[in-house]
Amino acid sequence: MGAGPGSGPDLRPTDREARMRVAKVEQALVSPRYLAGPGNLAWVTAALHAGAGWSHGQDPLMPRVVLTSPDHKSMLRLEPTLNQPWWHLSHRDGRTGAQWAASFDGATPVELIAAVTDALTHPDYNAREMAEPYKLLMRAGWDVASSSDFRSPDGRVRGERHNFSGSTDWRITASLYEDDPVWKAKFSSATPRVLVAAFLTALADPEPVRRSHEQTQGLSLHRITMQWQERPAESVARALPERIEHLAARRASLPPPAPPAPPSTRRHTR
Repeated sequence: MGAGPGSGPDLRPTDREARMRVAKVEQALVSPRYLAGPGNLAWVTAALHAGAGWSHGQDPLMPRVVLTSPDHKSMLRLEPTLNQPWWHLSHRDGRTGAQWAASFDGATPVELIAAVTDALTHPDYNAREMAEPYKLLMRAGWDVASSSDFRSPDGRVRGERHNFSGSTDWRITASLYEDDPVWKAKFSSATPRVLVAAFLTALADPEPVRRSHEQTQGLSLHRITMQWQERPAESVARALPERIEHLAARRASLPPPAPPAPPSTRRHTR
């Protein structure tokens, strides 16, 4: 029997909500994570925009995403380009002159890129102290040579500090075979150590990452381990919104960013 006119709102779940609560979907736990494919790109982009307050450009005709930090010093550009990095993260401080850049190929797992953007947008970013990146890798059982080169226990990931014209940057490559790279990542020499350490920590994490059926297409099955699990559809659908809510709550503890300096109005005379 339906609720009467004075009995208040009907708070019963809709048919769709009820189905979501009982429905199950399959997800794969993929390891090693560095060969798990890119995953859901919104794990980075939507989280930065809706969770960390980064603004996006209004250019619907271009197949790219450009996000800018609230202080206008950092920018993330996602632009699918053949045989080129898809992700470009850059920072420039006009007051101090500090600048750095990082890039990631399209097949780089989003969990690794998100580790960098999460560290960059952390409320204590400027005050955080991180262990030496090499120590993080050694604790995870990775091989670190005296030459500063490193590699994963299975040899699928190799990294180096590359010296070029007096500048030393970080270069990391994941490969299926010796000359068959899956993805590459690069950090310029001035990239804060806390960001490099965040990437390497996520890279060496033995915890598998979750992928949908569609996201496992094309993966090299003889190089990875996949364990399929049934999970509530509602839980899967809530993963990204919960991540955004966590970042938004974290951001709420930050003071508002200072407005950008207005352009100079002084006239220059000859």
